[in-house]
Amino acid sequence: MIINKFYTDGGCAELFISSESERRESFRDEVVTTLCELQTAIPSNFKLVWVRFHVSDIANQYAEIESATRELPAMISVVGQAPLSGAHIAVEAYAIDADCTIECNDNSVCKIDFENYSQLFFNLKEVKSGDSFGQMNEEFELAEKLISSFSGTIENNLQRTWIYCRDIDNNYAGLVKARRELFEKLGMVADTHYISSTGIEGQSHPHNRLVRMDSFALFGHEREQIAYLHALENLSPTHVYGVTFERGTRIIYGDRSHYYISGTASIDKDGNVMHLCNVEKQTERLLDNVEALLAEGGGTLADLRQAVVYLRDPADRALVEKVMSKRVPADTARVMVRGSICRPTWLVEMDAIAVNNKGNSKFKPLC
Repeated sequence: MIINKFYTDGGCAELFISSESERRESFRDEVVTTLCELQTAIPSNFKLVWVRFHVSDIANQYAEIESATRELPAMISVVGQAPLSGAHIAVEAYAIDADCTIECNDNSVCKIDFENYSQLFFNLKEVKSGDSFGQMNEEFELAEKLISSFSGTIENNLQRTWIYCRDIDNNYAGLVKARRELFEKLGMVADTHYISSTGIEGQSHPHNRLVRMDSFALFGHEREQIAYLHALENLSPTHVYGVTFERGTRIIYGDRSHYYISGTASIDKDGNVMHLCNVEKQTERLLDNVEALLAEGGGTLADLRQAVVYLRDPADRALVEKVMSKRVPADTARVMVRGSICRPTWLVEMDAIAVNNKGNSKFKPLC
């Protein structure tokens, strides 16, 4: 288990956690033990906000996780992305020590009310549509409904999405089309802004769930607190190849900055895939790109708190880990899972959360 703690003098502390399960006699034992270890590792003054499970066989494992987490006061996410260590479960989690109230509903909506801001983490339990286009629309319909219930809008308050797509080589186009059409309707185009996002291969429950989205929205901020990261010397704008998401978003509070880095791969400033068939060089390039995005907002790789590395081919694990271990801080709460990327020639992708103390005193502190 890796626990990465960030805090500022006089400010609240945040915990970013990663862990993997150990083999037990039954999968249920693994789930219960993993949850027990997670809860034991979090100090009593911290409040758990969300937990994401990456599992090796979601069709046969989802029910046990759903049962074991039903009473857990946090947003729960379960993704079919096999951990490349050979474990059945890899976990990401986030907890906070702050003067705040946390209200969670049905493990799918969790709202944090601080003195100065509110945060909303949420996902959709069920969908009705039969294709990826319709299911993506349902996800954003929920986002719009929830955010509007707190007097917000998608364009002003939705800051980050994680989109998991079953059989990405065949279903990605539908979610891209649905997202683009919605954003155009809302006035979110290349000349305005999109939303930071990861779109990656990942199975959901039940098997006909083709698209599932985890979301984060922020309330109480000023427009100037949101900065979009582009690093145009390294990466092309996403609309160049027909997709609509931001490369990264920096949220500037009075006492810190949060950086949400979208799924990033080996791409150049013209939108071309670099280093075809060479996973080591692709890993180096994606880290160069993440580093450039962070640098644009005053951050560095040393500020990484949490990261997920996605590989198309599990056989590449050792080569990717060799590069990652040299450049990503050892205390980053990091997991590596199987997840094909939206272009078949991309072999590896990473998304991340970074935090540092580079806030701006003209804004209110997070907590």
